[in-house]
Amino acid sequence: MRPDLSPRVLAFFLAALVALTPFSIDTYLPGMPAMAAYFSTTNGMVEITVGTFFFGYAMGQLVGGPLSDHFGRRRVGGPGVMIFFLATVLIIFAPNIETVIAARFLQAFGGGFITVIAPSVVRDRFTGKEAARMYALIGVVMMLAPLVAPAVGALLLKLSDWRMIFAFLGAYALFSGAIIFFALPERKSALSDKLRLDKVWASYKSVLTHRKAVGYMVTQTFSSGVMFIFLTGSSFAYITYLGASPDLFSILFGANILTMMFFNRLNPILLKTFTPHQLIGAGVTIQLVANLLLWTGQMFEVPFIDPKSFYLVVPMVMLAVGVSGITMPNSMACFLEDFEENSGSATAILGTSQFVIGALLGATLGLLHSESVQPMATMMLISSLIAVTSYRLLASRKAPAAADGKA
Repeated sequence: MRPDLSPRVLAFFLAALVALTPFSIDTYLPGMPAMAAYFSTTNGMVEITVGTFFFGYAMGQLVGGPLSDHFGRRRVGGPGVMIFFLATVLIIFAPNIETVIAARFLQAFGGGFITVIAPSVVRDRFTGKEAARMYALIGVVMMLAPLVAPAVGALLLKLSDWRMIFAFLGAYALFSGAIIFFALPERKSALSDKLRLDKVWASYKSVLTHRKAVGYMVTQTFSSGVMFIFLTGSSFAYITYLGASPDLFSILFGANILTMMFFNRLNPILLKTFTPHQLIGAGVTIQLVANLLLWTGQMFEVPFIDPKSFYLVVPMVMLAVGVSGITMPNSMACFLEDFEENSGSATAILGTSQFVIGALLGATLGLLHSESVQPMATMMLISSLIAVTSYRLLASRKAPAAADGKA
């Protein structure tokens, strides 16, 4: 397994790979109106490129995971970079919005290949608490992407037009390729030179029939679903409902990321005393309490509390979303604990479930839209309840092996 990088350096490189996704989504958001004008189409048509990207990204993980288990991490990440890069070039020279939509699917498909290998590399080398610490290190670097990506996109728009944003993403893809080819550790050996569909299905089946793993997967999927729900309703909740200005909205939105980073950095300290399994339980419980308080304030007349008060909504959202800084790395460590040989397939299933369920939750919130944040608060509470229930009933109460070192 080469090269022999320190955990911190390896975490930085892996985070850079995973950050390709938030950059691909958030950087071009400021340029969407300009794209609509350029292609003489509606904003709705341009917005379709967002959903297309999510779908392509989920499919890329689903395919790339088992491929990386059989052929190796670099041999899958490399083609992913090429697919992403070529699709990006196609977007830059696209003659119409339909071409952009198709190219965004291909771009995301290649991006799924790239990012799915990062958690698998951690599982190849670490287990237990050390793995949870690695995921936390990756998480703190990765969280910077959604903070800076919109600003990067806005700056590139001032320098040129929307195509400069995709030129930046193409350059980032080449940077990711350099990491994969020159710095990414490989498995000790690939499972085989020939990929058989029956083995792929067997690999997926081994994950989906693993009771404890399914418990962690459902727990993490619906815990992160709280964040997807908020992302869908955040503009309405803060700007329209609470009356925040666009500038204040950016600050409030960034506060959620900063809270997530706080919990993320608290995680390694807590791991000195508690197991990853115990920290998942603490995280989903905090999230449930925050969502319950938010929902209660919106559904019932609470004395001395205005449902439109920033002091009620904002802190509860910060807790509900920010505690992902604890639940995400520990859920990933516990989920992958028993999948040494097929961690790529396991990672693909977890990633796909989060994006598919997140997209469905967001679409449901859109259908339930009203003049208040009651639908958002209700769906966040339900998602938390499912996460806690899965943790209590499906995930093993006994923490997984907490080997504090390399596998």
